[in-house]
Amino acid sequence: MSWTEKPPAAIVAFADMRDLLRTQAAKALWEGYGRWRHAAGTGVPAKAALDLAPVAAMLGDAALVAIGPRERCVYRVVGENLKDRIGFDPTGKNYYDFVPEIRRAYARRAMNMVVDRPMGFRADIEQVYSSGEALTIESFGLPLAADEPGIDGFILFSDAAQTRWQRREEPGRRLLGANVVRRDLIDLGFGVDRDFRDLVEA
Repeated sequence: MSWTEKPPAAIVAFADMRDLLRTQAAKALWEGYGRWRHAAGTGVPAKAALDLAPVAAMLGDAALVAIGPRERCVYRVVGENLKDRIGFDPTGKNYYDFVPEIRRAYARRAMNMVVDRPMGFRADIEQVYSSGEALTIESFGLPLAADEPGIDGFILFSDAAQTRWQRREEPGRRLLGANVVRRDLIDLGFGVDRDFRDLVEA
């Protein structure tokens, strides 16, 4: 397998994201996050202050990860649709443990820049499963301010299939691999990391 670096496809202001979003889960998160920002009066709402009612439509496809210390990206909450699709519950696990070693530094940079800058991203990701299925996933991640000691920040994701997907009762069905096809960076008013590159399968 060969790998190549790939730059972001677009850099978009948060307010202009609506037309780029492809799944209902991502659109629900965009709308809810906009309300949270308005209520907070800042660019980054705090996790502790969130009212989840505005994003109820995406909670089945949601994931909340805690970033920090620097080598950790731990799943705190994982929606039922997401668990069903990937075939296991990653709650409490470190996301980087699921990333091929060659890509881990790129994955860490992607997550860290969301909370450090702060900024967001939207990605089209091809996923392959043990069942032979191949799905294109829309992953849309936005930062939440840290409210716990030792945590640099949180990222709330919507992570939903772009094509119709139906749960299949198949013992042992698992996610085998993922490849970023496109990434858009989202400017929340603090700029973005224009030097960021994904490492993708050539």
